[in-house]
Amino acid sequence: MIVGRDVLLTERKDHIYTITVNREERRNAQSMELYGRIAEEYETFNEDDDLWVMIVTAKGDVAFSSGHDLKEDVEGDVRGGKRGDTKIVARRRPHPSLATYKPTIAAINGCALAGGWMMAQRCDVRIAAEHATFGIPEVKWNLPAPFAAEIAQFPTMAIASELVLWGRTIDAKRAYEIGFVNKVVPKEQLMDEAMSWAEEMCRLGQPSVRAHKRLLHAAQYLPTSEIEVMSEDLFYWWPPKPGVEIDADEGARAFVEKRPPKFEDPG
Repeated sequence: MIVGRDVLLTERKDHIYTITVNREERRNAQSMELYGRIAEEYETFNEDDDLWVMIVTAKGDVAFSSGHDLKEDVEGDVRGGKRGDTKIVARRRPHPSLATYKPTIAAINGCALAGGWMMAQRCDVRIAAEHATFGIPEVKWNLPAPFAAEIAQFPTMAIASELVLWGRTIDAKRAYEIGFVNKVVPKEQLMDEAMSWAEEMCRLGQPSVRAHKRLLHAAQYLPTSEIEVMSEDLFYWWPPKPGVEIDADEGARAFVEKRPPKFEDPG
């Protein structure tokens, strides 16, 4: 058992923030400590104007995350709790929502099961190593997976039923086929591919990216009439008008001048 080191590693590269789950000895299972660290780093990412895109990944090539740490539930917190310790049980809380208005990329380096599926699901795009596997096996252990309701938004109900009601595991190729994964690459190319997507994101107009992300998520629940009203608020800087800090003309100028746009920091 490894104790006394950070369960979540972070790295900054220009406007890119990478967080890496660091519990390889427990198949990167999600402990109470890790839940807290993830929430902290998402808050850091949200509040830092110089960070534009996040990559979420994990140590090793076996597991992105095997889900909630059930061993911790049974044996107690690795920091000293014992089985049945009411203090440990009381510390249980829902997984952080992983909500952010900025784009996120999951670089899936191994199995993404249960809460690991959820951690990948809550990212905007998902890039998987060829050997990665995916599943929501809670029914095998008579456990809840409330996040599973969200998958009905992208695959057909038949596929959702296979994953949730039967608890079956699928490989990266199948995950790509059903639209859960955006791209599958050899494991040695995984982080380079994720970084390429992140670098491309940093060349885009960030006010537009962030507004469109909010719009995409809202469109799953709101009627068209409300989306139209919301769009007016989200894209308040278009068409260009005096008194608005965002330079809404740069994209059009770059297009006319046949050059790459040079967008200002979104602030």
